[in-house]
Amino acid sequence: MKHKDIQIHMTHAALAPEEKDMLRQEIIRRMRLSNAARPAFGYGHFWRHLRIAATSAISAALIGVGISYAAENALPGDILYAVKIEINERMRTWIALSQEAEAEWTVTRTTRRLEELERLATAGDLNDIVRDQIATRLEQNTEDANKAIESLKKEQITAAANTSSRLESSLRIHEQMLMQVAEERADVSSQIHIILDTVRKKAESVSEIRQEIEKELANIKTDEFAKDAALENVDATSTLPIENIEIEEQKKKREEIKEADGNIEKNDL
Repeated sequence: MKHKDIQIHMTHAALAPEEKDMLRQEIIRRMRLSNAARPAFGYGHFWRHLRIAATSAISAALIGVGISYAAENALPGDILYAVKIEINERMRTWIALSQEAEAEWTVTRTTRRLEELERLATAGDLNDIVRDQIATRLEQNTEDANKAIESLKKEQITAAANTSSRLESSLRIHEQMLMQVAEERADVSSQIHIILDTVRKKAESVSEIRQEIEKELANIKTDEFAKDAALENVDATSTLPIENIEIEEQKKKREEIKEADGNIEKNDL
């Protein structure tokens, strides 16, 4: 059959009525078999997909927790360091439920930068890029700590004094440790001394804040002591009029008794 004849035959081709009926019956049969093979509302299908989704979510969460935990030991330059800074530390900042907790966390975060610096310097991995990154973060973290301490001072000045003292102590201690590392590692000594200038400056600025807070705290305690002393003097002097009133009342009673006795004697006469 030629190509033209095939086209004409396909154009005029049609199913016979009995063929159409057989085809319709086969479609209905297959639809019934398909519906009988699964529940009416597709609960099995739904729960199967739900289990898959839940398993995927749990797996993702566990992987996330594992990555977050592993990132805690990351150093500048490591792949997971961004997770440590941008996720772990931000999360701890968000969950600080009080001003005091927030201030304490800023001190801890500053200490973490100093510890990272020491680890890199001890391993000889301190270069210009890493040093600048740590110096920038150290400066920012210390400024955040100073702001948190200043804010805390308005409500809890004693806690602010303690927090500023801990921050200064951390900076001073790590300054000494870095100086020791610089003596032991001549290959990174120049890098350490550059960043040591930043550490010293921050320690001095924190020291000034601490001294101001302690001075304010001392003035407050002095004022409270003066007020307490004044109140005690007032209490002591306020008892004098009461004693005088009691003495006068006793005198009046004695005079009344004498007058009563005199009247009795006159009546007896």
